[in-house]
Amino acid sequence: MFKKKMLKNNQLFFLLIIYTIIHIFFYSNFYINIFQSFFWLIFLVNFYNQDLKLPKQKEINITFLLSIIFFMIYLASGFIFGFNKSFLNYSIINILLPIWGIEIMRYKLLKNTKNNFSFRVLITIIIILSEINFKTLFLSHNIIFFHYFVSKVIPIIAQNILFTYLSLNSHYDNSIIIKIFNEIPKFVLPIIPYSNWFIEGSFAIIKVLIIYYLFKYFILHKKTINHFTNFHLNIYPLTIIASILLVLFMLGVFKYHPIAILSNSMNPTFKRGDVVIYKKEEVIVPGDIIVFQYQNQIIVHRVVSINKYYVTKGDANNNVDYIKVQKEDIKGVYQFSLKYLGYPSIWLNELFTKEN
Repeated sequence: MFKKKMLKNNQLFFLLIIYTIIHIFFYSNFYINIFQSFFWLIFLVNFYNQDLKLPKQKEINITFLLSIIFFMIYLASGFIFGFNKSFLNYSIINILLPIWGIEIMRYKLLKNTKNNFSFRVLITIIIILSEINFKTLFLSHNIIFFHYFVSKVIPIIAQNILFTYLSLNSHYDNSIIIKIFNEIPKFVLPIIPYSNWFIEGSFAIIKVLIIYYLFKYFILHKKTINHFTNFHLNIYPLTIIASILLVLFMLGVFKYHPIAILSNSMNPTFKRGDVVIYKKEEVIVPGDIIVFQYQNQIIVHRVVSINKYYVTKGDANNNVDYIKVQKEDIKGVYQFSLKYLGYPSIWLNELFTKEN
């Protein structure tokens, strides 16, 4: 029995080494990303079994609640620092499989090491290496290197120390939940909050410390937290807050403002049914796409020249606009667009137009 367990442990460690080496040397290769997904799929099929203890409901509730709170804070930061378009070019499966696989592997390896502190540290270091983008780290300019180190590498180190701690004292599901809330929003949300390298790194470290101390206090010290673990009651205020923030964003209260596009005059930059995000800018130059008001219409066209007025033109139009746009008519400058999200606004607009 013991030999069989040691054999499996050695196999897991060997697989982790292979995965890390491939990650370090072939990080940005498209085919390697596919390989990694198959790697974790095969691992989960062969090494995942039901002999692992189930997580306690109280631990899962705490992890969910903390993750959602931090997720709400993350979203709310966009209303302060602004939003960027997200990376919608990744498959969710390619994100979920490594998250799930690496945490189950970590859990199994750590649980089989008894009290071997050195081996546990070694496992944590190897997993850290498997998550760092070494191409960005070592092939970048000094300033980019420093920014990436502060915003990504230090948080990766801190988070993996936390995940090792959680695996040793609890269950791998807690680490998976935290990782999913960390990573998935960046790839499934159409827009993500903008933050600079220092804010991103600081927020990640603060989050790790808060999760560590709360988890240690409530779980290891066996504190009673009946009101804290009632997940369903606590989620309602968070949902209300998120809804209010979304409504305020749609009303244009914050720095960035949305508008649905009703025509194809700016095709192919953006099309009918897209949502354009714009913000107020003092300096406008030829080439900028501006959002301006003409009578009762909101128009989004490109500035082609500036004299006494701003001369504009739709990218798909042959001629410039006859409208004389003045500074006070301009509501903001185009930042980016989100495909298809404007269709509900278009349908409502057409419905009310027909009724009138």
